[in-house]
Amino acid sequence: MNVAWVIALAVAAGTPGSGAFWPGAAEAVALSCAAATPAGRPLVFQPKVGLTPRRVEARGHLELTGCTSPDGSATALRSGWASVKATAQASCASARQVRGSAVITWFGTNGRPVGTSRLRVRADRLVAQRPADTLLTGSVTAGRMAGERVKGGISPATALLDCATQGMAALPGSGRIVFG
Repeated sequence: MNVAWVIALAVAAGTPGSGAFWPGAAEAVALSCAAATPAGRPLVFQPKVGLTPRRVEARGHLELTGCTSPDGSATALRSGWASVKATAQASCASARQVRGSAVITWFGTNGRPVGTSRLRVRADRLVAQRPADTLLTGSVTAGRMAGERVKGGISPATALLDCATQGMAALPGSGRIVFG
């Protein structure tokens, strides 16, 4: 089991329409992007995520690239830069009471900014196999794609055992984020 399934911090594994996000949602996907922490700038946890649950704050940035709009509603959005902050009751194996926000600055085909999205991050209960899929679980509250649901997850190289024995202060990784 990966540490990624620890604290909902980023963007999901799976593909739009695969049922990994919402059963039967293939036609409802407005935008899908690859997401990754910038090189040398992982998501940071304060205090470290450890073996026992405790209140943890997470902060960091994500690069969104290769964005596609299966339903054609967001074709102008090609990439983005997300600033994320959240708190959760978290351990190496679970996360709950996740609350936070994110701001995404979107870029078009020419690389210039084309707008922003504000996200409200909120997850009360997580399934045991995928607790990390909550950092960007929530909804777009303002800006581009307002009203859309958001789901994602990030996969790190660190094993659950490393988190349990040493704690986890930072999470570099990559995954996907889906709006729809």
